[in-house]
Amino acid sequence: MGGSVRRMSLKLRFMAAVAVLLLVLMATIVFLVDRRFASTIQREMRDRGLAVAQSIAAVSTNALLTYNYVALEQNAEQASRGRDIVYVIILDKEGRVAAFSGHDNRQGTYLADSWNKRALAASGPIVQNLFWEETGEPVLDIAVPVLFTEEQQRWGTIRVGLSLAPMYQQVRQTKTALLQIGAVALFLGIVGAYALSARITGPLAKVVEATIAAARGQLDHSLDIRTGDEVEELARNFNIMSRELALQRRHLEQRLEEILELMRYNEMILASMSNGVLALDLAGRVVSANNAAETILALKGGAWQGLNYKELWPEPNPLGRILAQSMQTQKAVRNEEIFLARGGEKQRTLMISTSFLRDARDAVVGMLLVFNDVTEVKEMEARMRQADRLAALGVLSAGLAHEIRNPLSAIKTFVQLLPRKVSNTAFLQKFQVTVPRELNRINGLIENLLELARPAKMEFVQVSPGAVLRQLTELYRDELENAGIELLLDIEEPLPEVWADSDHLQRAFANLLKNAKESMTAGGRLSIACQPCDNEIHIQFTDTGEGMDRETADNIFNPFFTTKKKGTGLGLAITHKIIQEHGGSIEAQTASGKGTTFNVVLPTS
Repeated sequence: MGGSVRRMSLKLRFMAAVAVLLLVLMATIVFLVDRRFASTIQREMRDRGLAVAQSIAAVSTNALLTYNYVALEQNAEQASRGRDIVYVIILDKEGRVAAFSGHDNRQGTYLADSWNKRALAASGPIVQNLFWEETGEPVLDIAVPVLFTEEQQRWGTIRVGLSLAPMYQQVRQTKTALLQIGAVALFLGIVGAYALSARITGPLAKVVEATIAAARGQLDHSLDIRTGDEVEELARNFNIMSRELALQRRHLEQRLEEILELMRYNEMILASMSNGVLALDLAGRVVSANNAAETILALKGGAWQGLNYKELWPEPNPLGRILAQSMQTQKAVRNEEIFLARGGEKQRTLMISTSFLRDARDAVVGMLLVFNDVTEVKEMEARMRQADRLAALGVLSAGLAHEIRNPLSAIKTFVQLLPRKVSNTAFLQKFQVTVPRELNRINGLIENLLELARPAKMEFVQVSPGAVLRQLTELYRDELENAGIELLLDIEEPLPEVWADSDHLQRAFANLLKNAKESMTAGGRLSIACQPCDNEIHIQFTDTGEGMDRETADNIFNPFFTTKKKGTGLGLAITHKIIQEHGGSIEAQTASGKGTTFNVVLPTS
């Protein structure tokens, strides 16, 4: 008994579903046919109205050009006799009524209704639906401008009103017929559904049970239905779908696990980074921050999340300034150094960089702030610079002491012997030669050291580097040839001039030339090349001498550093200073036994 009641319930549900489906189907058909039929009729009426309006425009052009209102009124009255034509209105160039069928009193007036205004404003034909109050019927208003073909100037507007009442009557009749057909179809459908429900609802119940099981995640459920129709095909497809869903679920679970693992890995990387990483949305709200960011910026307890950066770091905080600048200009910041104070702690030095987050369509969706606390690094660099200065001072002191000691020893010796040999004429002659010479040597050493330490007095003018090099080589060519050194000069003309002091520049080049000569004790070749490059002049002094090891090359521009038996070690230091004061640079490329090249770069502007 219970099973019978259940089968009847399924039948009723099936019949109700079929009935609803048929109702929806018939309603859709009625709606579509009604819309299509109404659209077709209205399109025909619009085409007819356009034809009538254009015809009136064609016959009324001359009358409008000559302001022949009588002819225009006759045209309007004659055209208004047509089927379903409610009115014909002809407007002149100024927008006044030239003719109005059935309304002679409107001639010469302005129509202030919105439909007339739109018709006058339109540059081409315009169709409007309106309600004609005089007859109480809906009207299709067609307006066509009258253009003078030679000048394309507007000389008037034709408005034709077609009654829509006949169209609505036809639509109602068609809709009634469709509803009658739909009622018959609904009745036959319900009868057919009732006849088929007994055969369909049983297998469908099995399908429903299987779908419920699948919805609960039991995708291993299989249907065995043999009805020889679509229900059996449905069951077969359901079995295929269940197997595919089970396979897809396994794949999705595996993929989800991989994504979760990747997310955990990324979170672990961010948490382990020593650099702070901060993500902000386009509104400037902080979305996420890693552990390093929370530690460096003293962000506590996650309360910062969702806050605007202006609330966390208000002006004049340098971090807030960097974020505001990057947000406003939409330009990334690269390695900008700021100083940030945290409460009562000492000031920290941060290296800041920003970049913009973009989606798959390359649209900006947020901003990323990456920073690093370089306070300890800066302190270490300061200590290293101090150590370097102390070391350089030690080298300078040692070199100065060494250079002064030799002439002082000679002077001391002569001074000690002076009381005993004051009457010795040969001694006095030697004393008068040696002591002033050694004093001059000390004085020259001090002068070179002072020149290296104090700003040079230079007179800058436009100078040709090529002329300076030619003058230099002419001055030293004989000396080099006597030492067995071949001199090659290669100047690429034309050379731009540089802003320089000619005497100091020649002195710097002369020191490089002398250094090359002293490195080629057994003769060799000295090549001097000069060429322009962009806004610079590149000059190379290349010798084939003994070259230098790495330690010598690293210290060659330091004062009092020298590998020669004689010499103060100030020549290349002075050369380096002169080149720098000209806004240029100098560096040495060398290898032991392979010669040396000094590269000098001077700006042209």
